[in-house]
Amino acid sequence: MIDRTGGILIGLGANIRRQRKGLGMTQAELAEGIISVPYLSLIENEKAHPRPDIIQPLAKRLQSTVQHLMGVTDRETLREAEYLLNRIHRSLLSQGAEHALKELDGLKNLAQQVNDSNLLIQIDLLEINCYIHQMNDSLFNKKMDDFEDRWELSEIDPNLLVRYIRLKGNTHLFRDRYQEALAHYKEAETHIQNVTNDVDKAYLYGEMSKVYLHLSNYPFCILYAERSIELLVKNDRWLEMCHQLNVLGTCHSRSGDFKQALNCFERVLRLADQFSMSQLLFSYTYHEMGCCYMRLDETDQAIYYLTRSLEMIEPYQVNDWEIGRIHQALCQTYLSNGLMDLARQHIDQAILHLQTRKKRLAECMIFSGQIEYHTGRIPEFLQQYKEAICLFRQVKATEQLAHACHTLGRFYLENGNKDEAIHYFHQASESYYAIIPSISIPVELPTKPIANGDQPSPLE
Repeated sequence: MIDRTGGILIGLGANIRRQRKGLGMTQAELAEGIISVPYLSLIENEKAHPRPDIIQPLAKRLQSTVQHLMGVTDRETLREAEYLLNRIHRSLLSQGAEHALKELDGLKNLAQQVNDSNLLIQIDLLEINCYIHQMNDSLFNKKMDDFEDRWELSEIDPNLLVRYIRLKGNTHLFRDRYQEALAHYKEAETHIQNVTNDVDKAYLYGEMSKVYLHLSNYPFCILYAERSIELLVKNDRWLEMCHQLNVLGTCHSRSGDFKQALNCFERVLRLADQFSMSQLLFSYTYHEMGCCYMRLDETDQAIYYLTRSLEMIEPYQVNDWEIGRIHQALCQTYLSNGLMDLARQHIDQAILHLQTRKKRLAECMIFSGQIEYHTGRIPEFLQQYKEAICLFRQVKATEQLAHACHTLGRFYLENGNKDEAIHYFHQASESYYAIIPSISIPVELPTKPIANGDQPSPLE
């Protein structure tokens, strides 16, 4: 509600409870010498309204002010905080988590003057998002635990609740655990009818498009990517829209629609140049263009764009895996053209940079195994493939697991080892079935009729 000064008034009890929990203080510790614990409990549950001479010592013990606990916030301060919040979010997308966290320190200082719970929740979620981008498990887990202790999730604004659930999905997405990520996104989608912020909807649809891309479900990837882009354009969120166009272009590229893919990438480059967006965005786009030309077997173009991508990304303090994936694509390009020495140089760099991304690391082991096979180092080839199969199984990368097992099955069959061939063909068939389960043909065999007639057949 609004107080007479034009500030925003938040519930006193909720503010006292939040401040107390933030300090790790019990009700008894806060109430001692001031009021009784039962009375403090009534205040925190908005069932009692204390006099100013009670609020003042409570504020002092909470290392706060009466104004802060009463929830009065100057509108200009609130507007400045919201501006900084949006700027830092864009900084996370364009300049990376390290830069965003530095800017976040200033916002936290300003937040001490702000008692708008929605804004404070957004600041917490933005910090959590930075730790996800850093892949910093310890800080992410601690901050997420603190967040869940500090805020009553059932009372959070639906827009922020969806954002919170989406971030839980993102930490799985960044670790290639796509089914787990999708489960969180689908949970968030159940709340979408209560979401009023189009941008939060767009972010959710965008993350869903990414996970469907990784799961090779291209129709759903396109569906959600286009939904996201439509909402982002409507709200003039051009940077986020460019990132989503990259996802859409990648989906078209992998599904074989190369013309549509290149149209998406070229549109990103035009927009990024027009709005003077960061070099990181150019790097991502050049990477996907290089991969598209690689699938078109246009080697020179593929190498040109992948090399440009690497040149642009290396000066930035980005995650190792972002550099590693470009080396991985360059290796694949050189490998497909028989340039084994260059392929080996890039795969060594890719493996070095992709230690935290098990699925991509396993893919690199497959490329490394192919190089070993080409040079006649069969034991090393088998070792690389078997290690990759273990990693694919760990991250539930079913399609890649099926292909790797199929390859080893063929190798053993061609070399006269039928037992090993059957073993890997069996694993491959199970994985293929998991990707495309049978619909019209029954898998279970009918049971044998009982001879003694004790049990009648269904026809009887």
